[in-house]
Amino acid sequence: MSTRNLLARLSALLLAMPIVLTLAVGASAAPKKPGGGGDTTTSNAATMNIYFQVVDEQNLNAFYNTTGSCPGSSYPIDPAYFAGDLVNGPTSAYGFGLPWTLSSSLSSSTFVDGAYCNSSTGVCLGVKFNHNDTVLSLDTRGTLGPRKLDVNFSAPCLDCSLPGNPSVFGGSANIPALISVFLDNPFPSMAVCSSLACPEAQSGFAKLWFDDPNGDPLLTWRVDWPFVRVLRMSSNTWYVLGDGCDGSRVAMLYRLHNDKHRQSVSYQGSYLIPFFLSGVKH
Repeated sequence: MSTRNLLARLSALLLAMPIVLTLAVGASAAPKKPGGGGDTTTSNAATMNIYFQVVDEQNLNAFYNTTGSCPGSSYPIDPAYFAGDLVNGPTSAYGFGLPWTLSSSLSSSTFVDGAYCNSSTGVCLGVKFNHNDTVLSLDTRGTLGPRKLDVNFSAPCLDCSLPGNPSVFGGSANIPALISVFLDNPFPSMAVCSSLACPEAQSGFAKLWFDDPNGDPLLTWRVDWPFVRVLRMSSNTWYVLGDGCDGSRVAMLYRLHNDKHRQSVSYQGSYLIPFFLSGVKH
């Protein structure tokens, strides 16, 4: 290659570097809707059912040889501290035949992708398997109503280093919100549970974002469940559990203060917030 051609290529490369750097910075920036932005080209529509009771049939004693309140011969039914706003969903769970036992007389709230569209904002419920099927998300913000999620903060985690304040938000928050369940691997790559022990289950984590219930425009709140269990129950249905069996009901509350395009995050304490939801892929 001649010296002239080499210099020309170097000049072109130097001119392109600011563009590349700009693209890289833009790609690493946080999405405008926390946890809900990013790559949506591979999104898949879904329905999420959030139960008002927690029913856990996975027999962790059989697989992990754990002790305590894990399910075994009987399946506990406990109140959920994270639930939906309408009683309009399935009244049963675990109706997949052996080895599962049908649980009935339940109540749940259903959220269908593309429903409850707000004509003034053009926003509908967003229920998706996105980010290459590694995230299951429900976003009710801006929808008709708007549809809301209910989070109960009345049970601080007394065994945690910083127990929460049971009177925060008056004990509960009924708010439009975004909930996301994250896995390291795609949800469809999981195998269907082969037994009550379900060794095919995967560990994930969940996050829920909502605006300040008191209307402070500079505040956003986030609830983190550092560990939840995900079970694939059929070809198109997954259950997500956070309960007292394995400590997955412990959730941490964070206060996000936004000021002049900068965000400070402060830990506000830990709570016991059990929940049970299903994601059904369309």
